[in-house]
Amino acid sequence: MEGFFCFVLVAGIVGVLVWQFIETRKALETTTVQTASSPAQVAQIVREAFTGPIALLWTTTSGPGSINMRRRGVRGGITMSIDIEPRPGGGSQVEMWASETVVYLGVLVNFAGVVNRRKNAIERRLTSPELSPRAQ
Repeated sequence: MEGFFCFVLVAGIVGVLVWQFIETRKALETTTVQTASSPAQVAQIVREAFTGPIALLWTTTSGPGSINMRRRGVRGGITMSIDIEPRPGGGSQVEMWASETVVYLGVLVNFAGVVNRRKNAIERRLTSPELSPRAQ
């Protein structure tokens, strides 16, 4: 019976590490979203994604993107950078990625899941039906 509990414990730890590794890879990847909204509208939508109660956890910082937000946290947190470029046919292309990180164990990034959730929230807002050209 003790062997079973040891196995479950080790399997649980390995599972958490694998999950964190996957979250880290997603946070470091560049997420690209194309939208019919103008760059000014997109910048407003992105800034709104960091307002309200969530604003306590994020602060504006410098970085390689046109909008750079740093997650407040231990040892400096993680910086999420967002670039907004106009598309030739109208609309915008948005690129989001983690530009500054604190790495643990050589592979895990602090707050990677938080960046992934912000990326998903921004992508949902930019691709929502309310932003389609007919609705504007």
